[in-house]
Amino acid sequence: MLLYRYVLFLVSRFKSDTRAVSAIEFALVLPIILAILIGSLEFSRALDNQRKVALLARTLADLTSQAATTSPVTTATMNDIIASSQLVLRPFGSSSAKITVSALGIDLKTVGSNPRVCSSFASSNTTARSIGIAGDLSVPPGFRVLGMRYILAEVQMPYAPVFGSGIMNLIGGIDNNFTFRSAVPWPVRAGKTYKINTYNEIVLPNGSECPQL
Repeated sequence: MLLYRYVLFLVSRFKSDTRAVSAIEFALVLPIILAILIGSLEFSRALDNQRKVALLARTLADLTSQAATTSPVTTATMNDIIASSQLVLRPFGSSSAKITVSALGIDLKTVGSNPRVCSSFASSNTTARSIGIAGDLSVPPGFRVLGMRYILAEVQMPYAPVFGSGIMNLIGGIDNNFTFRSAVPWPVRAGKTYKINTYNEIVLPNGSECPQL
């Protein structure tokens, strides 16, 4: 009987004892707080990387559109444009960025849904576009004019998360990476006029002007 009363006394005392409750609550909440903090840091870093990929594509397109000191543009000039444009990626590394710059044109008689690749240049870790009608591209609004010539800069860059790579693998796919992509069409700002066309054209290394169709 005394043992039973003693047990009841211990139970009631345990129930009324509030010491260390705050520590227990903190231990329960801490993982959630850390998850929110890490997620916020990772999201802001990924957003910054995506923004800089878009900025890189715009920079490439703008500089290429003015690269008309020679025709075709020399390989050295295009390599310089790519190297200098990649500086906008800092503090992210640029070695994994795949870059393709193409000179596109629209025929003189028909504005089709797909542009023609007239010349193309790529960084060493990827391949240039094939010459001819680009079935995977559509002519952007504002460029749908007979004989229009423009530049298209395309950038792909994998993003590897710093935190929680195991969780990111479930979301991002192979090798815990997301791939950010940006494609920017840009009007030709220099170049020269070929034959009967009224629009200037940039010819990239080892390429030739668009056919006059």
